[in-house]
Amino acid sequence: MKAKVKKVVDEITEVLKTWEGIETVILQHFVEKDIYDPNFSITLDVFKSGDIPENAHREAAFPDARYFESSRVKNKDRFILEDLPVRISYKDSERVDAVIAATAGESWLLKERGTYLFHRIATGTVIWSRGEWINGTLEKLDNLPGSFWTQWVESCNRRIDHLLSDLRAASLKGDALYFNLSLSGFLKTIAEVLFAVNHVFEPGPRDYTASLGLLEVLPEGFEANWGSLLRDDAELPRDRKREIAELLARGVFPLNP
Repeated sequence: MKAKVKKVVDEITEVLKTWEGIETVILQHFVEKDIYDPNFSITLDVFKSGDIPENAHREAAFPDARYFESSRVKNKDRFILEDLPVRISYKDSERVDAVIAATAGESWLLKERGTYLFHRIATGTVIWSRGEWINGTLEKLDNLPGSFWTQWVESCNRRIDHLLSDLRAASLKGDALYFNLSLSGFLKTIAEVLFAVNHVFEPGPRDYTASLGLLEVLPEGFEANWGSLLRDDAELPRDRKREIAELLARGVFPLNP
């Protein structure tokens, strides 16, 4: 981490840890990118067990920040500090506990769509913690029951089957928008199920390409089929892409977590 970046991270952390409701501050890996990379940001996940200051107080806590914005829908702050983009997301630790507890059954699927939340907790860097909450949470994520992965794979496979039906219908109707939306959902769900088969929490879509290449278990012919579906080529008509999607799905369905 560059000295300028570390200085900003430390400055923000010194403010956050004075708020009584804060349990843990986790720094996401986007900070390791070059500062001129469009995906660079100082992204902090702040887990709280109580109330945090209101928007105006949070803005006042960073007097040198520019372009400070707070979401009215979710607890998120965005601003520029020392010419570096900062993203802070405030999350309830009790909700995380509830989602993890639900992984013993099927109800977790009603609480969280996918495993991205777990990915951010498990792969981020803990830069400050008030107590033992984060250590206990990481231990639980390391010991999820096998049924958790099985349920998630089965859920993804059902969605893949549904999306294949959408692709067939869109191809038959010649509806380009319907087809592309269905293909987008298909590609995302294929990625999700492959991460699950490999017992890997899914990263954000910006990291799918690099992360898929690191998986040990992939269906036969995956690289060629996946590449064909990503091609923007008039010589590869929608009906042919639909056939490739079906071929890819047939290779994915037998995979077990």
